[in-house]
Amino acid sequence: MKISKAFGAVTGAVSGLYWTGVVKAQALDEYLPESPTGDEDVLTMAQRVIRLVILLAAFVCVAILIAAGYSYITAAGDEQKIEKATKTLTYAIVGLVICFISVILVEFVLNRVLIAG
Repeated sequence: MKISKAFGAVTGAVSGLYWTGVVKAQALDEYLPESPTGDEDVLTMAQRVIRLVILLAAFVCVAILIAAGYSYITAAGDEQKIEKATKTLTYAIVGLVICFISVILVEFVLNRVLIAG
């Protein structure tokens, strides 16, 4: 039972890293400012910065998922290590979900502001 949980955790972390990398590869230019000279309006610049911060937070969550999965696998039956790794996995997954929700929320709010403005 412990092996299947650890395998599931590592598989989930690796697939999360893959999808985060796909998103990064497809649209990194949308997250970075176009020009540092100020040719871009403030709302578009804010949108790009917020997207970049959320992307970085997602990368951190995936890295923590991988580290926690490794800790879970190498716990060797030590209940304290297993409990710590389980809590870390839970918090990292919650953080990743918050990152995904924040992307949706930020896009919705900024698109409404940009359309209305």
